[in-house]
Amino acid sequence: GMAGAALQAVSRNVLASPDTLAVNAGSYFSLGLAAATGVSLPVFASSGVAFVGGLAAAALVLGLSGLGAGTVRLVLAGSALTLGLASVTGGLLLLFPVQTEGLYAWNQGSIAQNGFGGVLWMVPLAVAALAGLLLIARRVDALALGDDAARGLGVPVRATRVTTVVLSALLSATAVTLAGPIGFRYRGLTRVRPSVVLSALAGAALVLGSDVALRALVSADTSVAVPTGVVTSLVGAVFLVVLATRGKDTGAAAPPDRLRIRSRTVFLTVTVVLAAALIALAVAAVLLGDSKLLLGDVMNWTQGRAGRAVSFVLDTRVPRVLAALLAGGALALSGTLVQAVTRNPLAEPGVLGVSGGAALGAVILVTTVPQAGPTGLAAAAFAGAALASALVFGLSARGGFRQNRLVLVGMGVATASAALISLFIVLTDPFNATKALTWLSGSTYGRTPPDLLPLAIVLLVAVAVAGGRP
Repeated sequence: GMAGAALQAVSRNVLASPDTLAVNAGSYFSLGLAAATGVSLPVFASSGVAFVGGLAAAALVLGLSGLGAGTVRLVLAGSALTLGLASVTGGLLLLFPVQTEGLYAWNQGSIAQNGFGGVLWMVPLAVAALAGLLLIARRVDALALGDDAARGLGVPVRATRVTTVVLSALLSATAVTLAGPIGFRYRGLTRVRPSVVLSALAGAALVLGSDVALRALVSADTSVAVPTGVVTSLVGAVFLVVLATRGKDTGAAAPPDRLRIRSRTVFLTVTVVLAAALIALAVAAVLLGDSKLLLGDVMNWTQGRAGRAVSFVLDTRVPRVLAALLAGGALALSGTLVQAVTRNPLAEPGVLGVSGGAALGAVILVTTVPQAGPTGLAAAAFAGAALASALVFGLSARGGFRQNRLVLVGMGVATASAALISLFIVLTDPFNATKALTWLSGSTYGRTPPDLLPLAIVLLVAVAVAGGRP
């Protein structure tokens, strides 16, 4: 809670948090990388690893977005880095299951401790970080007046920002080391000191209250198996959605935030470059793999004159390449259409929780009906996405889909979906859990031409409708 309040103040952005700035994702990745190497670290060393990873991620996001430069750049940079780090960490979990055993459950957030050792190690770090934030609070408050005005008051702007980010990363690292990356976002007040104090109290009450509610509502065996962070995320998601729908939204995109094409020449240049890159990647994907092929092999295959070995490779490889192309095109088109309808450059399936709803629908089916085939998975994913879309757009429609409200509601739905996904994975059979994790990681393995036909038809229809005149 304190880290989120400080990050919001220093970036002048109500969407800033350890999640948005990829601090938690950086800490999780660094600890996952250390676990994959088989190194056993004591608590203090683990905190150092988490701190370095979280600080590096936050520095990269803030460097790409620019402190105080606007919501769009911040969320896009943070979301992109979070997705990248999460995908790599998920790959480590699948490739090194023994070394990283228990890391997935830990990533959902748990306050289970083996004695006071870890707590006693982390308390001094948290207290030092809090004291540092309180000492520089007046300087951070001055940043709200603008950089020039703050410099006129004698505030070292760059040093204040760097110090605040470092202290926030240290607070996040202590929390991650003790309890995993429990997600919490609190809309801070105008002044830093009361905001940090209230955020600390609200965060502590939320985490402890979630644990108490979990133990009171379910059996002892289930409460032990379910990480506290799952309940915290569910409660926090509801809290975030309520704040977003009831609070006043002043988040209309400012001119520097708008994503626009500068000229027709730039558009044509970007289009040609992307098309050339796509063709090159498609050719490389067909030729490269466990068996390297030549263009002549592909030509013979198209004419039915290839050998058995080449035919087997291309019969399995080409559908995978086409599946990747269709899936990427469909996701990009869905984001573009939503952005056009809402006039919001942040509106995309991942940020708005639509992808999370689709994943939740599919995971529910995988964990409850393991025999379900591709058609059933597609139907479940569509149902989840449709429900998530209805929730997000229904709750944020008031006022014309204002930028911050739409994104905050979407983040709330995405957080709730992720928590429910974790709940199903943790409580299900280990075989189903592995199957669900593999599906969530994204794969084109085993795709056949019949699997591609429905997506191709939907994509063609969508392109035709989107390209038509209004």
